Amino acid sequence: MNNSKKLKNTSKFNWGTGLAVVITLFILGTLGVVGFIISLDFHMVTENHYEKAVNYQEHIDRVKQTGVLDTPVEIVYRPGDGEIQVLFPYSLTEGKLNGVVELYRPSDSSQDQRTELSADEQGIHRISTQNLAAGKWLVKVTWTSEGREYYQQKNVYL
Repeated sequence: MNNSKKLKNTSKFNWGTGLAVVITLFILGTLGVVGFIISLDFHMVTENHYEKAVNYQEHIDRVKQTGVLDTPVEIVYRPGDGEIQVLFPYSLTEGKLNGVVELYRPSDSSQDQRTELSADEQGIHRISTQNLAAGKWLVKVTWTSEGREYYQQKNVYL
């Protein structure tokens, strides 16, 4: 008899109490995750993402065309000169180069920049880094030469 009284007194934690604890922890965890997600700051990758999705096959064709170049286009960061250089091979500079250079800032789209391509006689397009924030930048170059379209990109860390 004494043993049965001891069991009843020590077993106050039953399945109902356990279920209540699990449900309470689940609700608190869910509210914590929702609160954390709401507090995150996010930026749209691009404002016109629907239009870009439609034109994605053209982008794939540009990348393929760039891949078959005899001499690739180079994107080089020169900290001593305070500039990013886009170096075009001589075979592309014989014809007229038209295009744009985009500086994409993954952490803050408000800092993105877009400039017209203007290569000099040596086929070098220069971009000053004086007004650019330190950190990761994605340099995207889209150009046409002799009726062919090309695309090159590179991550640059300032």
